[in-house]
Amino acid sequence: MLVDSLAPAADDANMLRISVTEPVHPQLGTVPGFRDLLPAEAEILREAQESLLTEMRRWGYRHVITPLVESMEVLDLGLGVEQRRRLFKFTDGHGDVVALVGERTVPVARLVAGKLRTAPLPLRLCYAGPVLSTDESRFHQRRETYQVGAELVGASGPVADAEVIALAARCMEATGIRRYQIDVGHAEFFHGIMDAVSLPDETKAAVRLALAARDFVALEALLEGTPLKSAEHELLLKFPALRGGPEILDAARALVRNKRSEAALGELSRVRELLVDHGIGDVVNLDLGAIRDFDYYTGIIFEGYGPDFGRPVAQGGRYDGLLARFGRPAPATGFMVQLDLVSEMLTRAPRPPALPRLDAAIAWTGSGLSSALRLASTLRLFGMRAVVDTESRSPGAAKDWWQAVGAANLLYFRAAPTVTWTSAGKRARTLPAEQVAARLAGGDA
Repeated sequence: MLVDSLAPAADDANMLRISVTEPVHPQLGTVPGFRDLLPAEAEILREAQESLLTEMRRWGYRHVITPLVESMEVLDLGLGVEQRRRLFKFTDGHGDVVALVGERTVPVARLVAGKLRTAPLPLRLCYAGPVLSTDESRFHQRRETYQVGAELVGASGPVADAEVIALAARCMEATGIRRYQIDVGHAEFFHGIMDAVSLPDETKAAVRLALAARDFVALEALLEGTPLKSAEHELLLKFPALRGGPEILDAARALVRNKRSEAALGELSRVRELLVDHGIGDVVNLDLGAIRDFDYYTGIIFEGYGPDFGRPVAQGGRYDGLLARFGRPAPATGFMVQLDLVSEMLTRAPRPPALPRLDAAIAWTGSGLSSALRLASTLRLFGMRAVVDTESRSPGAAKDWWQAVGAANLLYFRAAPTVTWTSAGKRARTLPAEQVAARLAGGDA
């Protein structure tokens, strides 16, 4: 009876058999908000990143790398409450609370105030890397995105502001974007208006959020419930519409009566003059209704848009108060480019960028493997891309493999020291391997 009581019932036995013969496979999708980059998209993104960093180096910016993880003590100093709420936070093995970075300006500020504290100012630094957010809407249904940025630390005034904006414009060109627009505003223009109106702080914060989102319905509803005078009410409603050429500066001066906003208009006018000298005046649009969602911006702010793209590809501005929070007061300005959006824009273009192509697919049979490996090494020394097959193939199978890998040339080794060279649209040739290497290196396909 004891043995019988331990024997599995028929249903249990069937379940046991299923669990052994039919293992459960894990789901192979990614975590929501994160994604894989397949070869074509990854190549476009990498090429864009290298183009951006190369352009930044031309302007004297030096590359730095900061960690993906920062302590909450550092991030508490640099970010506002809303920005901190969007961070991925966890506790490390020592019990300290750390977070994955949601932007890289604060880590660069920490670096300048720490390990680069004795470096003379101004400092021109650039960086590249991923950033993360718990809020999928922040990166347009993604929680991870890739950014390349530049920071000019220790320089104040319109000349520095214009340099950074002009660099952002040239960076957009460097990625292959040919039609773009840079919208330039000033954070102090809005702060001056807020100083001049009598509203509770929580209402001012709500107005700021509505303007940042360009949610005019919400803005109107907020203002209807306030005791603002008709002139103040009208000013805030007109505020988002102050966009266009230099003529809007005169229109804005007629609307404001506070020194803070008037000073902002003066700086904006000078920056625009300098951008004309930089040669980008025709792509600059003034936007006094621009509001950024990071708390540390203090002056000129700007966004870069590509053709038929409603989201900014580049964003930046002045943040003179941030370095002081880390113990090294210094003016600063900078920007970042969203690589994901650049990649998406280039992919949608009428002529998507040409991806790097293999120069040579090297196949072999019999004792030709040694010669194939030596030729591949030679071609790579010349800077070419070459792949060697991992198995012996017949001539017909080698051609099928060549088409599959998409290389420009097929080099096929038999037992003899010569190689059969085939390229699209040309008759196959049999030559010594050294001659093939020399001709390919010289651009003879």
